[in-house]
Amino acid sequence: MHRGRELIDQVYNGDFQWAQEAEPNFPDGWLRVGGDAATTWEWVGTPSGPRSVVIVHPSGPPAGVLQEREVAVPAGQIQRWKVQVQLQADPPGSECYLRVYMGTAAGYLTTQIEFLLRPGLEPETFTRVFTTASGTASFWLEVGIVGPGRISIQAIKAYRLYPVRALRLDEKGRVFVRHVDTVGEILKPVRLAGPLPITVQATVAADIRDLSPLRDGVRVYGSSPSPLATTTEGLAQVQVAQRAYAEFREEVTATPTWAFTADRDVSTLRVYSYAVLNTGAATASVRMQISPDGLNWVDDTPEQPILAGKLLVLAPRFFLRYARLAYQAITTTSLVIWFQSQA
Repeated sequence: MHRGRELIDQVYNGDFQWAQEAEPNFPDGWLRVGGDAATTWEWVGTPSGPRSVVIVHPSGPPAGVLQEREVAVPAGQIQRWKVQVQLQADPPGSECYLRVYMGTAAGYLTTQIEFLLRPGLEPETFTRVFTTASGTASFWLEVGIVGPGRISIQAIKAYRLYPVRALRLDEKGRVFVRHVDTVGEILKPVRLAGPLPITVQATVAADIRDLSPLRDGVRVYGSSPSPLATTTEGLAQVQVAQRAYAEFREEVTATPTWAFTADRDVSTLRVYSYAVLNTGAATASVRMQISPDGLNWVDDTPEQPILAGKLLVLAPRFFLRYARLAYQAITTTSLVIWFQSQA
């Protein structure tokens, strides 16, 4: 991360130099997000020179480019980061945005922050500083335009400010600290020169007679009014508690009209997520929605595109009783959608 006083950019292909194998006309590691049928994304420049992504956005919801989760920036919790974005817009002063999504090591989204930017006709570099949330193991970036206009995204960079050196993190993304007084164990074995004689003197006073089922036993008390389950011989019945797993699968066809999966009551679930496989030939868009009553719905995740043949996983950000998935495609394509949960 740090060489002398030089900060190292951690964003993969943030200068848009490399192309995707599956889609050679768009930079590797980035996805189109938002917009509508009139919105266009163009990758301009020469392979040997500066390159940028130009978004022409006549109307519709905000449109931008989203960093793929596979190339998210590794990070720990409570770290200071600096993000730099180079933009130019027409008309000048168009409202643009920078979003930072933070997730856990298991891939669940924990926090989202947004910065509003207003670039001019000439290229301008915007710098924003943020602190990662508790539980963060990585973050990924989205840059785009809110209203009508044209935006040129020329570079997206991220630098870790604190801690300066890369620290060892545990499985939850926390800084790993190892002290003798906190661990309470010898970290390295000690080799002795020879046998060490040890003398132990103790007096034991106890009843060590043989136990008998007619005379000895154990009394078990329950913590609720319900009686303990026993066999006909009077033996306690013990059931090992374990997590319950459930899975639902739907095969659907995405069309230009938004459609929805079956509503799911997630009030008793510990974790759940959706997986979407695009088995068709056209790009589809999906977003997760949640509801308190099954009637009024709100988007829980931003709209995300799925290229043909790709698999996308969506996890909830907020909790409400019901969840579902919305899907749509400008050109008809087929999707396979899994809902998987643990209770």
